[in-house]
Amino acid sequence: MPLDRRRAVSMVRLAGAYARHLAVHTAARRRPQADGLAAFAALYGRDRITPLTPQDREELPAHGLCVACGLCTFAAERAGHLRADRLPSQLTRSLPDLWASRDLPYDAVDWQAAAAVCPMGVPLPQMRRFVARRLDADGDAPPPPQVPPAVLPLPGPYGAEAGIS
Repeated sequence: MPLDRRRAVSMVRLAGAYARHLAVHTAARRRPQADGLAAFAALYGRDRITPLTPQDREELPAHGLCVACGLCTFAAERAGHLRADRLPSQLTRSLPDLWASRDLPYDAVDWQAAAAVCPMGVPLPQMRRFVARRLDADGDAPPPPQVPPAVLPLPGPYGAEAGIS
């Protein structure tokens, strides 16, 4: 069966496109890859979404064992608004917002006594150390305010020089 001219041209174009594809992807594999953690920190660090340490990864599954039975609240006295049951149920749920709990009297609660009565074995003293490590690593000051895109200054001749604010 003879090939017609259109089919032959299509096959040559397809072969050329595949050759370009191979050349680009082979060169991309040879390039050194960017550090993923550095890129992650650059993108999300401002919002306090930071990578976890291996120790944090090992401990986190046990933090979610709390079934909110409230027994720990009876075993350890509250300190102001801080109760033992709030550590697993509220305070460690949103790590980027942990800075807001910086003024709570964590050391005034007997975490060991609260953990001793926990039927699920939630490691409350470990969770307290986890909170302290995260506050040290991420900081306890409020995050910088986010500037909405609508108020960003315009670059070039359309910005402040033109009298547009």
